[in-house]
Amino acid sequence: MSRIGSKYWRLLALVGLLTLGGVRMTQVSAIQALQRPLSDFINAQGSTMCFTPPAPAQIGATSDPDKGPVRFALFDYTGKTAEFLLNSHNISLGTTVAGNVTERPLADGRAEVTVNLHTQNALAWAINFDLAGSNDQFNNNASLFAFRAQDLIADPSKAPALGDIHLRVVFKNTAPGAPLPDLVCINKGPGCPNVADCPAGFEIDFFSVNASATGPLHAEADLGPEGSAGRLDVVQTGLIKPAINNGFKGALSDAFPAERVDLRRIGQ
Repeated sequence: MSRIGSKYWRLLALVGLLTLGGVRMTQVSAIQALQRPLSDFINAQGSTMCFTPPAPAQIGATSDPDKGPVRFALFDYTGKTAEFLLNSHNISLGTTVAGNVTERPLADGRAEVTVNLHTQNALAWAINFDLAGSNDQFNNNASLFAFRAQDLIADPSKAPALGDIHLRVVFKNTAPGAPLPDLVCINKGPGCPNVADCPAGFEIDFFSVNASATGPLHAEADLGPEGSAGRLDVVQTGLIKPAINNGFKGALSDAFPAERVDLRRIGQ
């Protein structure tokens, strides 16, 4: 569960991503872009349970670290958590995932891959998060909004917060037709040792999320009594390649000019 959308991302960009620190200006070849099955991407995700056991690990989002308290939110954009809950615990969320995967050959032999996802009825939740803290916060910090997979397993009578998410990611892959990576590979390390390494030549150029969900607020959100109706909105725009070219200066100091995780009470 990568902390996309925080200054932690800059650390990932400079250390965690293979070849990202020495960007190569690649040109798209004249060969027409090809469509790959969406399943090529979806099936590669959630390959480990690090960060959110027993649910599959996915990429989440943090709010601006300079405007505390920092919040972390996760939408089940791959539908992997919904699949796990249905198959292992007979909890049906009605999550659907649609989208496309486009691949363009590059002059250096790699491929530029663009993934567009639109997931409906995606499980969503949010917590406060200490960027310097341990990974067990994802499961152990008090929920501000709605319920995690583990909460629903413990009490299936809880009503999950379900929302819509549009995700777009553009990255360089090893070669046209090569297996696509689990994006959590950018966080491979002591906290997530079982995820496969990012493939050789992998670079993320662009990452964006627009998502919203409605559900119960918890008292820890300080937005009203426990169970008040609330709304979670996430907006993340990661201009990774431009930030590298700009030397991580100004508005692109952490590659994310937009990094919002907003909670509000509704129905008042």
